[in-house]
Amino acid sequence: MYLIENYKDNFRFNRQYEEISKFLQIAADTGYNEHFHWGRFDWGMAHSYLDVEMLSRNALFRKENGELVGAAMYDTSFDDRWYILHSISDENLLRQMMEYVIRTDTHTATIKANLSDTMLCELLENAGFENQYSQSVLEINLSHNLSFQLPQGFYFNAPDSKIDTWQWRLAIHHGFDHEGIPQEPSAEVAEAEKHLEIPEYIKVFAIRDREYAAHCGVWYNGGNTAYIEPVATVPEHRGKGLGKAVVYEAVNRAKEQGAKRAIVLSDQDFYKRLVMIKSSEVGTWVKNSK
Repeated sequence: MYLIENYKDNFRFNRQYEEISKFLQIAADTGYNEHFHWGRFDWGMAHSYLDVEMLSRNALFRKENGELVGAAMYDTSFDDRWYILHSISDENLLRQMMEYVIRTDTHTATIKANLSDTMLCELLENAGFENQYSQSVLEINLSHNLSFQLPQGFYFNAPDSKIDTWQWRLAIHHGFDHEGIPQEPSAEVAEAEKHLEIPEYIKVFAIRDREYAAHCGVWYNGGNTAYIEPVATVPEHRGKGLGKAVVYEAVNRAKEQGAKRAIVLSDQDFYKRLVMIKSSEVGTWVKNSK
C-alpha cells in the first residue's frame, strides 16, 4: 500500500504545488505521462476556471520513505476531470490510484490515460471503464530553428520586454472568440495570474501599432520538452500567418534554452499544418457510478 496525501487547504500554490511541479518535470517529460506536462499543471493552477474548493481532491501517492511516485489530479471545471500520473509502473500503485478516483468521484468518474500506458489502460478496462474518445499529443522536433514569415507591419515583443497585461488579456479574450472586453478578475484570480509572469512561461506576441494581434505561450524549465499553451489570434488578424509565426518564434526561444521538442495536446489541423506529428494518444475513460 502507498501512503495517500491530499492537497492541503484548497490553496493554489502551496508547498505541495512545488513538489508536484518538480515531479512532473521529471515524470512527464516524455512517455505515458506527457499529456500532463508541468506547464499544463501550472497553466491550470493559475486559470480563472479553476475551482479552488475542489483542490483538496488532488492526491499524492508516496512510498513509505516519503518518495512521491504518483499523483491523481482533478482537472476542475473541465470535462477531462482526472489524470493518473506516475513515475513507476507498479500495478498495486495504479490500482490504488484508480480506486481512489472511483471512491472520490461521486458521479461519473472520467480518467484521461495515455494509450501507451498499457498497464493503466488494462486496469481501467477491467474495472468497467470505456475509452469513449481519444486525443493526440502532437510534437515538433526542435533540432533546428523553425522558419516563418512575419507579415509586414508586425513585430514580436523582445524576450526581456515588459508585457502589457491589458493587451495580453484582450488578445486571449478576443482570440478565443469572446465578445466585448474581459471582466476584471476577482482579487484571488488576479493574485493567481501573477504566477504567469514567471520566466519559465515564454510569452510571444505579434504586435502592430502597439496592439497584440496574436499570442503563443510556451512553458519550458529544462529537460527535453516544451509545452505549448495557449495559442490565439484575434479575429480581424486571422489568415495572415500570425498563428504560425508566434508558435515558431516561441518554440525557437525554448530551443535556445535547451528544448529538444515542443508538444501540444490537440488534434487541430492548424498544428498539423505546422508539421507537428503524433507523439502519443490519450484516451478519455469513463465509468458511470451507477
